[in-house]
Amino acid sequence: MRRLILSLVLLGSAGVGAAADFSINGLDAAYSNPGTLDFSFTYNKPATTDEKRVVFFAELHDANTNALIAKKIFDNANNGYTGTGQNIAVSLTCPPTGTQPLNVQLYAVPWSLNRKVVEKYKTYPADGTFTYLWGGGGYGVTQDIYYKGTLIAPKPSGNTTYCSGLAFDCAITAFNEYNTTYGHASIGTMTTSQMNSFRLVWYGVTDAEKLAAKAIPQFGIGLEITDFEEAQEGDWVQLWRTSGSGHNPMFLSWLRNPSGEIVGMRYWGSQGSTNGIGIRNEYFTEGGGTMMKSRTYLGRLRKPRDQGDYNWAISQQTSATIPHSSMSTVSGWTLY
Repeated sequence: MRRLILSLVLLGSAGVGAAADFSINGLDAAYSNPGTLDFSFTYNKPATTDEKRVVFFAELHDANTNALIAKKIFDNANNGYTGTGQNIAVSLTCPPTGTQPLNVQLYAVPWSLNRKVVEKYKTYPADGTFTYLWGGGGYGVTQDIYYKGTLIAPKPSGNTTYCSGLAFDCAITAFNEYNTTYGHASIGTMTTSQMNSFRLVWYGVTDAEKLAAKAIPQFGIGLEITDFEEAQEGDWVQLWRTSGSGHNPMFLSWLRNPSGEIVGMRYWGSQGSTNGIGIRNEYFTEGGGTMMKSRTYLGRLRKPRDQGDYNWAISQQTSATIPHSSMSTVSGWTLY
């Protein structure tokens, strides 16, 4: 077996936030007969990159036609990869014979649905169109919320909202719109009956502590985020105050003191202080407020794997062209 030297060339980065890129460890890869390409790559992501969890695609393509020959998805048991650097070993099966040149394409893609969720929340009016009403506010949504053709949460007779209703409205509407765009029939594997149960957990009817942060992992459509430093815009929050009151908004960003310590949160939701839909800053007890860090929970929706991954790619690279001859009869060759 001979060694094949690969050099990856950056094609460009997509998405928002700081750039991130790949490198082949030792710029070294090897073919084995009858046709396996074995190599590894390192992915370096600045801590400031907006997407905190990523999934990797490693693909082998026909360099002439771009036809996909082999693909591996690395998703860390469906949990995505966190941190600023990952090293992944790859083994791709190649056709044993042929003359077409090949190349390797690598992609880092978002694990979460947050980009769609953030896009969606910005479409809700914050001009007083939807006011705040907790007691007697029905389901607290801005529109009839359907899932798989079934009405899950009807709109109240007036234009009133409250925190859990607006959060549920935005999350399900965003997911439904995403699914329509990319051809999915359901959110995860949830049936209509399960969606009704999901809403009850999200609203705190059957869970009085974590709400959205419990519903999301319980029904297999995401994770609870337990590391505050991993929080990102578009996560769903359940917070509690020393007064005993709670709130279920969307996380936007942390508020920090001059030492960089988290002392508060900027969030979007429906609350009395903004008379309905709006953005608010609120502080933990460490920042002079009444929110309790020990009772603040975050949940994040996971996106399906689909064409949206490529459209939202954080970073992508391709190797130099790899010549390919009859590997069934030629044990190997070297490219320098």
